[in-house]
Amino acid sequence: MPRKADARLEGRILDAAYRMWSERGENALTMRAVASACGTTTPTLYERFSNKDDLVSLLRRRARQNLFANIKASRTPTQVCRRVLDFFAAHPNDFRLITEAWAIAFARKEHLPSFEFLKRRLAAQLGGKPDQHTSLALALVALLHGTATLLHSVDVHKKISRDFRHACVSACEALIQAASTKAAC
Repeated sequence: MPRKADARLEGRILDAAYRMWSERGENALTMRAVASACGTTTPTLYERFSNKDDLVSLLRRRARQNLFANIKASRTPTQVCRRVLDFFAAHPNDFRLITEAWAIAFARKEHLPSFEFLKRRLAAQLGGKPDQHTSLALALVALLHGTATLLHSVDVHKKISRDFRHACVSACEALIQAASTKAAC
């Protein structure tokens, strides 16, 4: 009698791969290790994902969704910035996953829920439509990315880490305030 296909296998594969990526980063993610972690075979894994890049693409989508879930309670753009830094500090491998191809995704106009949410929060605070705040949102993303990169540097002392975070949030607030002043003129 032929075996029945496991309808939940793809979900188990993604869960195992995401857990491996989140805990140990890209080097831990091999097709053989993922297959073993979710209780299947490497050929079965390749039936669903033609290569590691296909799998990483889905993991990137999940990481973006997790970032969005962590910021969606934010009422202001500054709260968004703080929560993005908190998320990236707590999830360094997700930071790398999300940001390594962010510029390409942006250029291709892929759905970037956190970026769109930031633009909506900017529009709510500053007025206008979200797309009118794309340049400001990009500036904020650049600040957040640079700061998260510094925070993930080797041997970052806790005090300087707090200083970097405070400086980044202050710079975000200053940019938002400058945009507010400009809009009022």
